[in-house]
Amino acid sequence: MGILKGLDYLVDRTGRVMAWLVVLIILTMTYEVVSRYVFDAPTFWSFDITYMLGAVLFLFSAPSVLLHRGHVRVDLFYARFSTKLKTLIDVVLTPLLFFPALGILTQQAWRAAFRALEVGETSMFGIWEPTTIPLRFAIALGFSLLSLAGICWFLRGILLLSTRKELAEDSHD
Repeated sequence: MGILKGLDYLVDRTGRVMAWLVVLIILTMTYEVVSRYVFDAPTFWSFDITYMLGAVLFLFSAPSVLLHRGHVRVDLFYARFSTKLKTLIDVVLTPLLFFPALGILTQQAWRAAFRALEVGETSMFGIWEPTTIPLRFAIALGFSLLSLAGICWFLRGILLLSTRKELAEDSHD
């Protein structure tokens, strides 16, 4: 139980910190627009920085979204189910769908990160061609954190079903 709370804290804090990347993305894009259209001096780095920050924002925020149950699902039927039935569906489908897909994505992300390190991978989108190594490792870490959040979510569901006691973290609905 303490480990779940500790991981939840890590996931929640990471999501809150990553939310500030939105400000950095806005500042980067604003600088680019002003440079391009006011001073007729476009940057060569803005696009790369923006898509890299966007990827990090998305991947490191996804675990927090899962923790707080803010992810998109087809609520046509699910929303009408009892907490117990929702939890049962989650516990059954998580190992069948979520874990295999996330396992493949996480494994491939780590493979790509080490490959980028090995070959000194750079971006191919502009003249700047910055290294993509930090981005590749951030993607792998983001998927790993999402995996940990998914494991916590799954274990919490099993605990809820076995004890019939709703844990404090499950009150995010």
